Amino acid sequence: MSKTPINEAILSQVLHNVRNGQLRRCIEMGLEPEILAQIQQPAALSLLLNTPVSWCSVTIDGEMVKKILTGAQRSDEEVRMIERALRLGGTTNMLQQFFGLSPQDVALQRLMMGVTARRGRWREFSEETDAALWYRWSHLMKEHQVELEDSIAMLDIAMLVAEEMNSPQNGDTDETAENLSLAIIWNRIQTWIKDGLYPPSREKNWSPRKLQLVSTPNQRPSVVASSVEGDSEL
Repeated sequence: MSKTPINEAILSQVLHNVRNGQLRRCIEMGLEPEILAQIQQPAALSLLLNTPVSWCSVTIDGEMVKKILTGAQRSDEEVRMIERALRLGGTTNMLQQFFGLSPQDVALQRLMMGVTARRGRWREFSEETDAALWYRWSHLMKEHQVELEDSIAMLDIAMLVAEEMNSPQNGDTDETAENLSLAIIWNRIQTWIKDGLYPPSREKNWSPRKLQLVSTPNQRPSVVASSVEGDSEL
């Protein structure tokens, strides 16, 4: 009669917990108090230890394993991006989406950096600020040739915009900078993309053509279209 390695390992852990008074951990593992009392008897202990029948199982959280390994292999550049995003006002959801950080990881990182998470609703900013934001973002996207599919590169561009827009100039106050946090800028960018405003097409730069009725003597009125290039007959 051969032992089952997993049974032996679990039983060893249970006995360790019992000796150290950590009975709650044993209960969380699925052992009732009555069973814990029996396990401490030599006969019951020998039976559980030497039975070839597996009386326990172990499951692996594959996604959690991946996150742990990814975190261990995180590059210095990625760490700098995380810290930069937090300083500029990135949300927990953003850090989770881009870097796989759990809410607990984000909270700990903020605590270590002395960064406070913003509470409350976002406040609207002026049309002038919105236009300046669009200009800088679209210009940087084109300058660096960033594709919409490259989410990390897009985040980097958004952080560049946040740093530029929040730099003290023209008597800007802290309140203005808060309204232009990375989270708000990223949300605005996503709205533009969702609405199909980026990338801008050539057709969107044309003024809409207007129909006019033009008539000449002894002729029926004809319909023509005028545009910024001039009139052309339909």
